[in-house]
Amino acid sequence: MKKVVCMILAVAMMATLLVGCGGSSTPSTPDDGIIRVWVGEESAEFYQKVCNEYVAAHPDFGYTVEVKGMDTGSVAGTISNDPTAAADIYTVAHDNIGKLASTQCAKPITDEALIDQVLADNPESFQSVIYSTLNDKSYLYGVPYISQALFLYYNKAAVTEEEAQSFEGLQAAAQRAGTKAITVTGDDGFNMSFALLARKVSDHSTTVKIYEGAEAKSGGSKGVSNCQGDDTVAIVRWLQAFAADPNGFKWASSDGWDADLDKDNQGVLAVIGGAWHYNTAKAALGETNLGITVIPTFTLTAEATQGLTGVAAGDVYRGGTFADCKCFMINAYSAPGKYAKEQELIKYLSSKEVQNASYLECLNVPAYTGATDFIKQCYSDGKVTESQYNLAAMQVAMAEWGIPQPFITGTLNTYYYSKNAPSVFRAMIDQTAYPTTGDQILSETTSLEGIRRGLYLIEYLWMHGVTPDSFPASLPAQA
Repeated sequence: MKKVVCMILAVAMMATLLVGCGGSSTPSTPDDGIIRVWVGEESAEFYQKVCNEYVAAHPDFGYTVEVKGMDTGSVAGTISNDPTAAADIYTVAHDNIGKLASTQCAKPITDEALIDQVLADNPESFQSVIYSTLNDKSYLYGVPYISQALFLYYNKAAVTEEEAQSFEGLQAAAQRAGTKAITVTGDDGFNMSFALLARKVSDHSTTVKIYEGAEAKSGGSKGVSNCQGDDTVAIVRWLQAFAADPNGFKWASSDGWDADLDKDNQGVLAVIGGAWHYNTAKAALGETNLGITVIPTFTLTAEATQGLTGVAAGDVYRGGTFADCKCFMINAYSAPGKYAKEQELIKYLSSKEVQNASYLECLNVPAYTGATDFIKQCYSDGKVTESQYNLAAMQVAMAEWGIPQPFITGTLNTYYYSKNAPSVFRAMIDQTAYPTTGDQILSETTSLEGIRRGLYLIEYLWMHGVTPDSFPASLPAQA
């Protein structure tokens, strides 16, 4: 570890000018005695208070701290567009680390005590996604402090606790209520991970691979991807049928998923969402009616498995998720004199003590290993409500059914989210053709061959960012 730290320090001290986002040379911003921190909008007041307390308790810190709330889902783009206007310390979801590090919009973590804390506190799954490559060496860039995953919100007035444990149970409740069972908050590649990353309940297995073994270095391997397995084909068939059912799955209406979920409209009985949707879901249903649980199971039908050898009718799967962390990172354009103090502050803000306080005040679920014990104790002591407890407990429970987003470079992030793979998946669920650049490259999505073509197309987009010139003679095939 000491050798790695020394190497990082050597890199950090090489120059006062940095090659900036987009490739231009830009000097560091002036040291004005203020360390600026960006966190999620829901947490700004809490972290400002915590920072004020820290500065007051450490008169030798030497800086004042200003905290601003930002939309952490879009902040990476803001930083990339103009890092000189960004905060000294900013919060991003971990899948942005590779993009920001590779464009030199971030500095690596060099403080040995902070590195030791990160390695001691965080699960291996998070440790595997917080590094990036600088000069062909791997360095720590992101410091986890919030975990997040998808789970289920449901209307307890219309759905029993038992019914909420399976998609079939939700469907029965919806039939009783004369409505749709479930929706999602968006049709992007993150929200649809509930289907793509579904795992067999008996052994947690899935054939899906997304950039497995990818390398962060420039020109490195994109790893291995696969979404053409028999289990994925069967899951697509199952979801197609569930979406076509009058009491099954629906996409959010133009008024929004919260309008669909609203207890007075009751256009849908449940929604797959994240902790950041909690206040909206509670407003739609009310505290009394707000149910929270893990993403339900579903059972593959004979129709879903027909002609497939890798799955069987009756196999039970649970919906999956990307189980991620939000991280603190240091702006590469921040004044060099702030570097040590920035890391000192991050060490405190990412400590178990502050993560616990953040859960109590902002419902931010801690990222450290063993946080479940603290969450349970908070509920036992009456410090959080039942729904607030379930918000955290079910999110933690979903971690074993998910993977961290594996986008260790900006290219992989772009290929997965922004090169039309999510649109292809939606077309398959809707059983409609998928046109690209004027050509009906995916002319039908209902037959086994059509589904295999669609999944090949998705995998090809993941790996190459463009549509293939043609489909292989037989499928599945390497994309």
